[in-house]
Amino acid sequence: MYGIFMESVVIFKNYAGGRYLAALFFLALLYLLVTEKNKRRRAMLVYMPVSLLLGFFFPITRKAFVRLMGEGDTYYRILWLVPMGIVIAYGGVKLAGAICGRCKKGGQWAKRLTLALLAAAVMLCGTYVYASQYMSKAENLYHIPQKVIDICDVIAPAEGEERIWAVFPTDLVYFVRQYDTDIQLLYGREMVEPKWQYAEPVHTVMNHPTMIDIGELLALTRERNCIYIVLPNNKGVSENPENFGLELLDTIEGYPIYYDPVAARMMEEG
Repeated sequence: MYGIFMESVVIFKNYAGGRYLAALFFLALLYLLVTEKNKRRRAMLVYMPVSLLLGFFFPITRKAFVRLMGEGDTYYRILWLVPMGIVIAYGGVKLAGAICGRCKKGGQWAKRLTLALLAAAVMLCGTYVYASQYMSKAENLYHIPQKVIDICDVIAPAEGEERIWAVFPTDLVYFVRQYDTDIQLLYGREMVEPKWQYAEPVHTVMNHPTMIDIGELLALTRERNCIYIVLPNNKGVSENPENFGLELLDTIEGYPIYYDPVAARMMEEG
């Protein structure tokens, strides 16, 4: 039980973004516990967060979660229900208001100074999110790589036409269906994430570290009426795809886009 409790502590530390923001949260929680008199606010900003945290750290809760959900990797999502930011902000504003009320002279300036110090404390305790390796400047309104949009525009069916099947490199599959749901993928995120341990023959061929066997790939894609194949831009191929009847439609940022008339004909013949 102690080991499960410590795992929950580590999860909370990672979620909170460090010990300093967590300390601000607990200080604000304690301050509101002592000073907040409004019953509704007290229930929402004190009793509810405390109850959720007690349940989160209680080992039995984690065991029940794993049993019901089948995994423990998403246990941290319980913390989404804890309004850490709201508690810190409301506690700070309430503290500034209390200081303003007690200062007979210069109350407004005291309030402003208090809010400025609290804002500085929040910024110094946190980290600059835009410096993360997972953040990048948006290339378009969809907030997905522009190359994915350009590739999808080449192969997407016209309005009123049936949806099509396509295969994309691993690094692009996360974004395709965010842009166009008329493009169906032979494999998606469930195959890409190693922790889920799914097996997909097409993905195995496409995910070869250096060389894609075109003959093996087409044997699999044609069985499933996949008429568009987008090859990676950083791997070689065993043979020229055009030797197998593929037609090169375009090359976008190094990604060759092929149309397979054989698969299209097989799909029409049923």
